[in-house]
Amino acid sequence: MATSDLKFDFVTLDVFTDTRYVGNPLGVVFIPAALRGQITQEKKQAIASEFNLSETVFFHQPDNELDASATTREIDIFTTTKELPFAGHPTIGSAYLVLHHFGWGHVNTLLTKAGPIPIEAGPPGVGVGAGVGVGAGAGRGVRAAIPSAVHIHQHTLSGLLGSGAVPADIQGSIDSALSDDAEIRAAELAAPTVSIVRGMTFLLVRLPSLAHLGRISIAKQLNFARVPGLQDAGEWRGGFVSRYYYVVTGESTAADGARGWAIRARLNVEQGFEDPATGSAACTLASYLAISTRAVHGASFALTQGVEMGRRSEIAVDVTAEADGGDAGEVRVKDVFLGGTAVLLVLRDVANDEKMKLYRCIDWMRCRRYVVVVKSGKLLRGRILDVLAGGHAGRVRVMCVSGEIAEEPVASRKTGVIFEKRLILKYIEENHKEPGTDHELDAEDLLPIKTHRIVRPRPPNFTSLPSLLKAFQDEWDALVLDAYNTKEQLARTREELATALYQHDAAVRVIARLTKERDEARDALSKVTVTASDAPATGDDAMVIDNESLPEALAEHVNELQVKLTKGRKKRPVPKEWASSDEVAALEQVASTDLGVAQATSLDVNADYAAIGGADGKVDIYSAEANKVERSFDIGEPVTATVWIDTKVILATAKGSVRVFDSGKETATFQAHAGAVAGLCAHPGGRLLASVGIDKSFVFYDLEALERVSRVYTDDVLTACAFHPDGHLFAAGTQAGHIQVYETNTGKLAASFELGHAVQALVFSENGFWFAATGKGQSTVTVFDIRKEGPAAQVKEFQTGDAQSLAWDYTGQYLATAGSTGITVQMYQKSSKKWSEPLRTSTPAVAIRWGEEAKSLVAVSKEGEVSVLGAKE
Repeated sequence: MATSDLKFDFVTLDVFTDTRYVGNPLGVVFIPAALRGQITQEKKQAIASEFNLSETVFFHQPDNELDASATTREIDIFTTTKELPFAGHPTIGSAYLVLHHFGWGHVNTLLTKAGPIPIEAGPPGVGVGAGVGVGAGAGRGVRAAIPSAVHIHQHTLSGLLGSGAVPADIQGSIDSALSDDAEIRAAELAAPTVSIVRGMTFLLVRLPSLAHLGRISIAKQLNFARVPGLQDAGEWRGGFVSRYYYVVTGESTAADGARGWAIRARLNVEQGFEDPATGSAACTLASYLAISTRAVHGASFALTQGVEMGRRSEIAVDVTAEADGGDAGEVRVKDVFLGGTAVLLVLRDVANDEKMKLYRCIDWMRCRRYVVVVKSGKLLRGRILDVLAGGHAGRVRVMCVSGEIAEEPVASRKTGVIFEKRLILKYIEENHKEPGTDHELDAEDLLPIKTHRIVRPRPPNFTSLPSLLKAFQDEWDALVLDAYNTKEQLARTREELATALYQHDAAVRVIARLTKERDEARDALSKVTVTASDAPATGDDAMVIDNESLPEALAEHVNELQVKLTKGRKKRPVPKEWASSDEVAALEQVASTDLGVAQATSLDVNADYAAIGGADGKVDIYSAEANKVERSFDIGEPVTATVWIDTKVILATAKGSVRVFDSGKETATFQAHAGAVAGLCAHPGGRLLASVGIDKSFVFYDLEALERVSRVYTDDVLTACAFHPDGHLFAAGTQAGHIQVYETNTGKLAASFELGHAVQALVFSENGFWFAATGKGQSTVTVFDIRKEGPAAQVKEFQTGDAQSLAWDYTGQYLATAGSTGITVQMYQKSSKKWSEPLRTSTPAVAIRWGEEAKSLVAVSKEGEVSVLGAKE
């Protein structure tokens, strides 16, 4: 048989919805095992082009569909132009067919070019994704464990355009493909490039509002194959690349630390049309957000897509992640689960209607319309769904309800099973579902079938003894089986009742015990008396309850230094030799080397040297002038923060200690925190040191006397800290997203500012009235004015990409940011009172510091590579 004469069955579905004519349409063509060798890739591509849907699935059938040992089914996924290794909505649509339409409970895996995908029946998602927006279809949802090899590429579009490595003609095509809206264009340029698997890559463009999402122009196309360097070299280069725009409409955090996200999204397929739902892009975005927010307790995502094009789709994604090397280690994705439901739209048995021909008239999805030529030669116009009534013409079927040949046969649109009309209507009236399934069924779902008139056979004759005995035996067998089933059900009900009674009795006992303990505690509390003691507690037996202020001598030191620094700042000019904006803009990598630190977490600089600490407990002393590590040592505890004051290198650890090294020797160790130390900072006078921890306290140390001098307890976990450049104020960032400013001398709260996310980094400007802060997993940096309150205190917000470290230069002109998406420098010109961005690179870093005269930057990546950005000689 010629390839062009092959006939195949097919169905169409709407995926990620339980309502017809919304969601994402999908065509599924069934390839029998006997014809598999006869259909070529070119033929599959031609069929996919004819369907003209975003994706078409070719479902390879085994020799025996009902073989319970065959637990896998193989599928190929094609767009109108090429084959894909993986796509989300074809996977969910195929899983829905297997588990709900065909009812093959023994099938648990789909084989794709990207690898095996385990599937299961169940709700589309859990957590925030559980049933959000999926309506009644949530009970008929499916979940698929998506194969993932998540990779975040190093470069962004802005980094490439700023590097000068893109030819002028290609740069022009990129500029014309970006949005005309300034805010959307900035988001596109800063968007990270992320792959979910090799060959499937998306630019994840986060927009500030739904209004911006509605202004996206899908007509602007960008051929990413022409953009050199956007994808990392090697096996990650090439394949499908597109832009995925999204807006976060809701976030939540459960008691167990699991994160929840609600998101609206749109996809530009870069081929001139928009996709209503994109499971692969949703999985990519969910994986990236789980990594960037360090969601090691799990994250659930409810994504809505296709609203703007009238094809609303509901997608659920659950991600589990884990951190290598503990809390400070790199976060990687462990499992990705994609969930959704579907609804059957068209079922067509092409193989049994040899003369049926299908012609596309106009594109209606799309709302597609067709012209169908049936056996009689009569033309019927409209959707295929409206002309399938004659699909089983000429065939005689035995009815599954009565067991006899039908006088007026009808077929179910949902399963294709044939029934006697009068019997199925009565069954529907009583049960409202299809016999043998949980499918809801009504009279409108029944299609009449035209058959030749068949003479009905005679009913059984009970005039002979053998026929009577046979009838009695069948009746007896049926009664015995029914009695057995009834006894089994009764036994199970008794067991369930006994278990319920036992659990109820146990609950009553626990409640009674807790009530008794509560009453005893109340009685004991009512008898407690507090008496003062004449002798104060001394030594280690003293219990610290109230917050402690600084000793008088240190408080006087802080006051004197404040007066001196405040007076000097007002008259302090910018040094003549200080770096200009042009010199900062020209900064580029002039040196780099690999450290002994495998997982760098922090750094601080002193002249041409840098101290770098890592999560593996190692510390390297790096010389920028010689571009090499001159000394290394191991402290045996994960380093979380580093400060270098004069000859002292001070390290904070994840085990709650602060360790002081002077001229290479350890001179003091403080164990002041119950839990990890989250941040360190030095007082401008160099005598005081502050640390903050997850035990909700901050501690001050006297570095001359090498002793702890005060502690203040707060109401939240502390994550970052910084001293005001005059030294009279101390700021601490919290897990709840607050920035609290305290008086250094007394520890009293002076002001509070709202960031909205767990504070990642915090730094004061040398102008004395600004400070900058960024939240964990956020792509923005916010500048606050400590002289103002509420929303008015927010001076400026920068779209910097992921920011994990901040550094302000001595003059207060330049603010450097560093993160996984690269390094930026924001500049404030006092004369014009305007901000600008003289530098943006794609060099990833976890910590950054300015070099002398702001003519260099020192940064370290989480992989343990230190880089120096300076001027080329």
